Amino acid sequence: MLNRNLNVSLIELDIAWADRRANLDRLAQLMKTLPDGTDLVVVPELFSTGFITDNRELAASLAERNTGDTIAELHGLAEQHRVAIAGSFLAATAAQLYNRAFFVEPNGEDTFYDKRHLFAFGGEDRVYNPGRRMAPIVRFRGLNFKIIVCYDLRFPVFCRNVRNEYDVLLVVANWPRSRQSAWQTLLAARALENEAYVLGVNRCGTDSADIDYASGSSVVVDFKGRVMARREGESPVVSATLSPADLARFREKFPAWKDADTFHID
Repeated sequence: MLNRNLNVSLIELDIAWADRRANLDRLAQLMKTLPDGTDLVVVPELFSTGFITDNRELAASLAERNTGDTIAELHGLAEQHRVAIAGSFLAATAAQLYNRAFFVEPNGEDTFYDKRHLFAFGGEDRVYNPGRRMAPIVRFRGLNFKIIVCYDLRFPVFCRNVRNEYDVLLVVANWPRSRQSAWQTLLAARALENEAYVLGVNRCGTDSADIDYASGSSVVVDFKGRVMARREGESPVVSATLSPADLARFREKFPAWKDADTFHID
C-alpha cells in the first residue's frame, strides 16, 4: 500500500484570447503562489490560446509542435518548481491541427494525447482533427494518471478504469456556465464508477464569442464522488491532497471494479 500523499493544484485561468504570451506569463506568475509541496499543477483545455473553433487560419497560425515554445516553457516551469504540469494546447502536425493534452514532468519527460471526441456542436470538428488512440496512463510520484479533454468526459466507456489502471482522472476543459450542472454531475459519476480521484479543471471568464464560463467550477472529487476542494475567493488556484492509502483501502473494501464487463473500443 502506498503511503505518500500527493498535493495537487488546479489553476482556473481566464484565458486571454489567442494571446499565447499573455497566458504563459500569467501561468508563470500564478505558479509562484503555489502551496509548498505541490506535486502536480493542472491548467484548462487550450490554456495558451483559448478554444478557437470559428477560424482555422487563426488556429493554424497559433498551433505548435511538441518541440515548440509552449511545451519548452512548460518544461522550464516544471523543472523550476519541481512539479508536473498537465493541460492541453493547440498542436500542429504537418497540415493537421489537434487539441493535444500534455503531461510534462520535472525530469524532462512528457506524454501527449490528442482529444478523441471533438465537440461538433461547437464546431471543433471543422478546425481540429480527432485523436485515434486511447488516452495514455502516466505514472508519477506513486500514482497513475489518465488525462482526457473536455467532451471526452461524456463518454464513460472511453473513461473506463479497467482493473484500476489509473488512480486519478484529469479532465481539462472549456465547459460553459450554461452546462455547469452536467459538468459537475459527470465529474462525480466518473469518480464513482471508476473508484478514482477526478480533477476537473475549467477555465473562467468569457471568450471571443461572449460565451461565459463559471468561476469556481474547477473541483477535486474523491473516489466516492464527493467534492474535496473548489475555488473560493479571488485566487484561481484550487489545492487538495490525494491519499493513495485511502484510495487503496476503499478499493479493497468495496471492489466493484472486479465485476466490471470486458469490452473493446474501436
